Amino acid sequence: MCKFIIRTGKHHQFFFDLKAETGDVILSSEAFHTKAACNTGIEALKAVASDDNKFERMKSADDHFYFVIKAANGKAIAKSVLFANPADRNAAIKSIETEAHDAVTVEQ
Repeated sequence: MCKFIIRTGKHHQFFFDLKAETGDVILSSEAFHTKAACNTGIEALKAVASDDNKFERMKSADDHFYFVIKAANGKAIAKSVLFANPADRNAAIKSIETEAHDAVTVEQ
């Protein structure tokens, strides 16, 4: 089962990562100014995670594949890590669609 990890970055901003059961980071959030806003971002991701239309599938300039997940308002919530091929990217999206709504949140 995947889980959300809240972490504090430079300048006291908050971020979250979504980690797979293996411990690998699947995606990382945008910066939030407060922990409460970070938690709201996690809830926003959970709310749209089962909607495939909220995942924007992209390809980097160096031929890697990734996705951005967007909130109901169209703003980016988080960006995935880079994947070597579209099949791996799509498998990560599927795992988020099926597991994110039940994922626990922990602080690092």
